[in-house]
Amino acid sequence: MRTSSFARVLFVLCLAPALLAWGQSTSTSTSSTAAPAAAQVSLADLTAVVQKQFGSGFEVVTAPPMSKIGGAKVMTDQPDYTAWNPLLIGDFDGDGVEDAVIIARNKNALIESDAYHYKVTDPYNDHFGYGNPTVTMDFNAQDPVHNLDLLIIHGSGKEGWRAEKPKAKYVVINVPLELASVAHATRKKKSVDAIRVEESDTISSLIFWDGKKYRYTPGGGTL
Repeated sequence: MRTSSFARVLFVLCLAPALLAWGQSTSTSTSSTAAPAAAQVSLADLTAVVQKQFGSGFEVVTAPPMSKIGGAKVMTDQPDYTAWNPLLIGDFDGDGVEDAVIIARNKNALIESDAYHYKVTDPYNDHFGYGNPTVTMDFNAQDPVHNLDLLIIHGSGKEGWRAEKPKAKYVVINVPLELASVAHATRKKKSVDAIRVEESDTISSLIFWDGKKYRYTPGGGTL
């Protein structure tokens, strides 16, 4: 009897790592397919989309800002900057249509918001009490590392984010990021795509769509 019980315990212990590995692979399956799709978009095509949908005032950020800071000490807990890609693809509003996030820079994103029909939002400062973009626009204007914008396109129809007239467009400002990627989170028991940002103090946070607007949650907490 003891031998049989020991054998069963040993079998479970051997099976557990395999089950854990299987669970991990399924949770990241969407991001692994979205990354190659983003990599296939050339900088010229991406720039053309930005200028068409948001105006010529935006510049696509092709390299992590920290890579241009002279004398910066390389720390072992820093984000992997080799994974930098200015284009993220996912379904961020949960409607089943492909959306896009483009990392860019602009001195003042509000100037052409009416002309190009996009909404400027500041979920980071809004989380801490005051996120009026007309006031917070200049908060990071002189910060070469964190003066980045997230250009978000909610796709429409079969063409998704490449559609002539997207479903909606947003410019998220003042997010303190050194690296961004697509994350999979759960909101109200439903799996959703979110924007994961690696901040300068090694904290990973999320930008997500709550059905009405984009919100910021520090540390990737509960949505």
